[in-house]
Amino acid sequence: MEGSAPKKGVSAGLIAGITAAALSAVLVGGYFGLCAWVEGNDRLLPGAVAIDERGNAVADLGGMTREEALAVVTQEMDQRLDNRRLALLYGEGKRVELTGELMDCSPDAAVEVGMSAKEDQPMWKLGALWLGAVQEPVDMPLSAAAFTPEGEAKAKKIIQEIAGELYVAPVDFTYEMGEETVEVVKGVDGQKLDTDALLSAVEEALAKGERELRVEPETLSGAELSGQVLDQLVHVDPKPVGLDENGKLTPAVIGLGVNPEEAQAILDAAGPGEACSIPLEFTPPDTSADESLYYKDLLASVTTNMDGVANRSFNVNRAAEFCNGKVIQPGEVFSYIGTIGDPSTRNGYKPSTGYQNGETVPMDGGGVCQVSSSLYYCAVYSNLEIVRRACHAFATGYIPNGLDATIYYPSLDFQFRNSTGFPIKIVAYTEGGAWGKLTVQFYGSNPDGIQVEMQRYLLSSTPWTTVYEPDETIPQGTTKVKTTPYTGYEVDVYRRVLDAEGNQISRTYENHSRYAKRDQVILYNPLDAASLGLEPPPVEPSQDPWTDPNVVTSEVPPVEPTPDPWAQPSDPPAEPSQDPWVQPSDPPAEPSTDPAGGTTMPPWLDFGGETGG
Repeated sequence: MEGSAPKKGVSAGLIAGITAAALSAVLVGGYFGLCAWVEGNDRLLPGAVAIDERGNAVADLGGMTREEALAVVTQEMDQRLDNRRLALLYGEGKRVELTGELMDCSPDAAVEVGMSAKEDQPMWKLGALWLGAVQEPVDMPLSAAAFTPEGEAKAKKIIQEIAGELYVAPVDFTYEMGEETVEVVKGVDGQKLDTDALLSAVEEALAKGERELRVEPETLSGAELSGQVLDQLVHVDPKPVGLDENGKLTPAVIGLGVNPEEAQAILDAAGPGEACSIPLEFTPPDTSADESLYYKDLLASVTTNMDGVANRSFNVNRAAEFCNGKVIQPGEVFSYIGTIGDPSTRNGYKPSTGYQNGETVPMDGGGVCQVSSSLYYCAVYSNLEIVRRACHAFATGYIPNGLDATIYYPSLDFQFRNSTGFPIKIVAYTEGGAWGKLTVQFYGSNPDGIQVEMQRYLLSSTPWTTVYEPDETIPQGTTKVKTTPYTGYEVDVYRRVLDAEGNQISRTYENHSRYAKRDQVILYNPLDAASLGLEPPPVEPSQDPWTDPNVVTSEVPPVEPTPDPWAQPSDPPAEPSQDPWVQPSDPPAEPSTDPAGGTTMPPWLDFGGETGG
C-alpha cells in the first residue's frame, strides 16, 4: 500500500489577513454608513453654536433637529429684539428712538447658516465631525431680523418726518398759506436725506443691536436750480380726506407747484443772490368722496336775538339763507359780500337802518351785519384764519365786543379762510319772526379734539351822557329821544388753542376793537326847561323894534347918530385881525395810526359808512 502525501495546511497569516480585511471592510462600510446617515438626518453638526450680536455664545445647537434649533433660536432672538433700542441722532441735538418691536426675527436664516455649513462638508468627513474626531465649530448669528410690514410703515413715517426737518432746498424760498407767489433767491446750497438708504441702515442697525445711528443728509448744489427743480421742491400732491390705519380721519392736502417754463424764465432773468417772485399753482383736493366722512363735528355755534324791526329781521333772514348750506373747501377763502351780494332793494333786501357819520339813518340792507358778526364768531371759535375783518363804529349789543364784523358794500368785506384740511359747511337760519333769533353753526371735522377759547380784555370804557336839545315842535310837557346812546369801549382779543386734554397749543393776538361813545340826545320844548332843571335856552336877537309887534316901545322916534367928523367916506372898513398862530394854508391834521391796527379818528371826522349795524 502506497503511503498517502501529507495535506497542505491553511496559513494562519492568511487567515489573519482575511479577517483583518473583512473587519476593515465592515468598519469602512459602517463609517460610510454613518456618514450617509449624518448627511440625511436633518440635524446640525456638533459645534453649531448660536452667538449674539457681540459674538458671545448663547446656545449650543449641535445635534439638534431643524425644528429644535428653530425653537431655541426664536426664543433667543425674540428676547433680544424686545429689549433693543436704536436712537437716531440728527440736526442740532435732536433724536428719536426706534425699538426692536418694529422687527420680526428670522430664525430660519440663523439655522440655515448651520445647515449650509453641514451641506458644504464632504460626505466622508461628516462621520468624523459627528463623532467629534474633527472639530469645526459653526457660529450661527442671531442678528437675522427684518421689519414687519407694520414696523416698516412706522419706520418710514419717522424717517419721512426727519427728512422733512432736515430738508433744505437748493434755493432760499419762502411761502405761507394764502400767498400766491413763492419768493426765491438763487445760488444757495441745500440738503436732503436719502430715505431709502436710511431705512436700510436702520433695519441693519436694529438687527445688529446697535444703540445709536447718526443721520447725515447729502448736499444739494444751488447751481442745480431750474424751473423744473423748483417745481419739484415746492410740489405737493393733492390728497383727499381719508382714514389712517387706526380709522382716524386724515386731512385733505391742497396740491401745490409752479409752472416750470414760467419759473425758468423768471429765474433766468434774475442774477445770483437776487430775489424774485414766482407764481404758485394750486390744485384743490378731491372732496367728492363719501360725504359721511365730513361734517361730523360741530366746530362752533352762536345764537343772537333780533330786535323786532320787521325789515331788519327780513334782511337778517335773507342773508342767512344765502349762507346756509355753503361749503368752504380746504384752503378756500369765504367772502361774505361775495355770498350775499349787494344788500340793496335791487337785490331783494329791504330798507332799514344803519350807521352813517355817527348817526342811525335809513339804509338798504340794514341788519346783514348781524349775520357777518355771527360768522366771524364761529370762524374764530373754529380756529380758522381771518383774512379781513373790521369792527362796528358802536358796540352791537347782540354779540360780545371784539367778536363782531361789519361790512360796507362793496368796499369793506368780511373774509376768512378754511385753514383746516377738511370741508366746512355753514348752517344759518332764523326762527321766531321779527323778535326771533339768528343761529349760525359751522360743521366740519375735528379728529384731534382741538378747542378754542377767546380771551377779551376791556382796555377802557367811556360812558355816554344825556344831552338836551330844545325843539319848539315838541309838545309842551313831553320829550322825544332823538339819538340812542352807546357806551364807548376799547377791547383787545386773543385766541387760545387747546388740545383735547385742555393743554395750551398756542395763544395769539386776534384783534383790537374800538367802539365810539354816542351821547343820548333828548328833544324838549323850550318852555319846559325849568321843569327839567335846565337853563332856559338863549333868546334869539329880536327884530327891528319898530316892526316887531311883540315889542312895546315909546312914541319918541329914534335919534339919528351924529356923524364922526374925523371919519372919511373913502376909508375902507377894518378887516378882522387873524390869529397869529393859525395859518390858512395849514392843512388839517391826518388821523393818527393806532399801533393795534385801527385808526384814531380826528375830532372833526365821525364814524360812519357801515351797512346794517
